[in-house]
Amino acid sequence: MNVIIVSKTRMGAARCVGGLAANNQSVRLLDVNGHNQPGNTPFEIGSVWDLQFVPRQDCRPPHVEDVLVTGSVRVGEQANLRQYIIEHAPVWNGPIDVLFDGLLEFTYNGRGYISESTGLPAVSTGFWLSDRELTRNGGAYVYDYRQLAYVGAAEPVDALPAGTLIRVSLARWWRPQGANPDFEERCYLQLSGWYL
Repeated sequence: MNVIIVSKTRMGAARCVGGLAANNQSVRLLDVNGHNQPGNTPFEIGSVWDLQFVPRQDCRPPHVEDVLVTGSVRVGEQANLRQYIIEHAPVWNGPIDVLFDGLLEFTYNGRGYISESTGLPAVSTGFWLSDRELTRNGGAYVYDYRQLAYVGAAEPVDALPAGTLIRVSLARWWRPQGANPDFEERCYLQLSGWYL
């Protein structure tokens, strides 16, 4: 099935690669062993690949997009990726509160997250047309006081104007090392990239 690469995020030395399949399904491309792609992965944003893949069997919601890639052949490049996404993928439009089924909670310092106690969204990746400008503050983009950690592979820019198409995602389940066992695992909100 043809898949357009729509995101590439940094995860240490590895890369988390997101795609949009020909059936408009969002996929996260893991290797055949269920690991993220290597740092030198040939999957570049905007490239189109004919991929063979199977759904990951042990996925933990909301990370339902995980697939194991068993074969790949590059077949081209997608012109005007922004327009293609808007025409073929679900896009959240408006304030940050519309993201992830409206289930985001925010810490005292503005980091967004979801947890099992507050409910799980249907997906862990998505596209968003923000209703206001996001400005960069160190390694994050800020919407009001709320922060989206930037994990994309592209060089950051100072600001993302209102109406920019943004890719957002939820990090894997995590709790701080040494945290009280009662501290619930969370998936934190992150900004994976944008399309101008």
